[in-house]
Amino acid sequence: MRAFDHDYVVEVVRRVERVKPFANPAWGTLTPPEMVGHLVETLRYSMGRGEPYEDVGSWFTKHVLRRLLRWGLLRIPKNIQAPRAPGMGPRPRPSDSETLHAVLEEYLGLVQAGELTPVQHPILGNLDVDEWARLHVLHTEHHLRQFGV
Repeated sequence: MRAFDHDYVVEVVRRVERVKPFANPAWGTLTPPEMVGHLVETLRYSMGRGEPYEDVGSWFTKHVLRRLLRWGLLRIPKNIQAPRAPGMGPRPRPSDSETLHAVLEEYLGLVQAGELTPVQHPILGNLDVDEWARLHVLHTEHHLRQFGV
């Protein structure tokens, strides 16, 4: 599994910039700008800068699924419905590659400085810094595959 480092940030931004603004996803209904907005929202949430989510996890998701994802034994399923925080609206706010790049760098900077205090994931429960970083890579790769990049 890829490491969440500066090289990965640069690669993600380069790949996102290859997605055409009106490209159709291989699955799901997100537009490319909504997909980028969704990644931005997720990163901000993990830094404690987003709307709070309801805990919708179960024993299985917090103890089994979490480990399968962390070890790279399972990909995020296609068409899975992500939870939305109350007040966020039904769809992600569209965003762009420049905003994504800034938020990726902010996240990486907090991790490298040892200043990231992880928040609870709404499905997987309490994740440490390494688990959040791995999840961000898995999540980002899931959506980049969705748009063929």
